[in-house]
Amino acid sequence: MKGEETKRRIIKAAFKLFSERSYHKVSMEEIARNAGISKGGLFHHFPSKYELAKEALLYGLEIWGREVISRIQPLESTEEKLWAIIDASFDFVIQSLKFSHFFLEVYEESLRQKNGLDVWKAFRSQYFRILEDIFREIGAENPRARAFLLGALVDGFALDYMVFRDEVSVKEAKKEAFRIFTCSKRS
Repeated sequence: MKGEETKRRIIKAAFKLFSERSYHKVSMEEIARNAGISKGGLFHHFPSKYELAKEALLYGLEIWGREVISRIQPLESTEEKLWAIIDASFDFVIQSLKFSHFFLEVYEESLRQKNGLDVWKAFRSQYFRILEDIFREIGAENPRARAFLLGALVDGFALDYMVFRDEVSVKEAKKEAFRIFTCSKRS
């Protein structure tokens, strides 16, 4: 159990540092120091910075996922659930810009190394399943495609918001996203 506790402490320290600064600017020595272990101890649990970064990113996504679930669980209507997902997703982006940047860095590293894409597929699959179920409940045609498009919309919003945040009202963007995905069942 102590090994798992140490591993969790490392992941939390890495998540904190990666969310504050660039993946490329955080050293393994710094992570070890913040986790209260030796560099050798760190490498005992994680063979590379990239492997640790993936785990730290998944930890951050778990936090976000718990936030979304906590917002939608008490809700009755599917429209309320959809609004809660849109609201939580946009809020997460605007409140965690450095995390969004970290996400992109690790995703890019996964593509560069041709390693770890299964992690992203598993996360997206879980996220899309939730969205797809909501779209199915509201009677939307092609709920899978709508789930994919809402995910793409949130991803695109995150990318653009990092650069053009002064050019959009987040409140209006949320409303428009909700309107787009709740309009008529027919295209």
